[in-house]
Amino acid sequence: MSVNACSVKWVGLIGLSMAVGSPAWAADCRDPKTALTPAQVVDAQFAAYNARDLDRFAACYADDVSMTDLSGRNPVIKGQAGLRKAFAYLAKPGKGAGVEIVERIVNGPLVIDKERPLNKALPDLIAVYEVRGGKIVNAWFPPSQ
Repeated sequence: MSVNACSVKWVGLIGLSMAVGSPAWAADCRDPKTALTPAQVVDAQFAAYNARDLDRFAACYADDVSMTDLSGRNPVIKGQAGLRKAFAYLAKPGKGAGVEIVERIVNGPLVIDKERPLNKALPDLIAVYEVRGGKIVNAWFPPSQ
């Protein structure tokens, strides 16, 4: 993900847990028989992102997903078509995509991650995911400064 974000204190949220990397064993959001927790859905999209698997990545998002860069520098990504267009680079061979989770807070349907791009030249960022019905319906990326 290319949106920069700063460290943010999320007062009142509970359930801090640590996760490093994207587990290779993460569930696949395409399996309709598996009921995933919000954290498992986010883990599955990270595993797919790091594996550069656009179909598996997109399957973790709702048809009407909204991804918002809260700095206002990038347009809101809306729906599956917008998501697939914005992340089309995942379907192409190459390097550079990859993120690890270094801190996580889970509160009901919200998963708040401090993410570290594997490309060390990029800064850490914060991502807030809202998961409903086993799919990410909203993602927000606060500005870095």
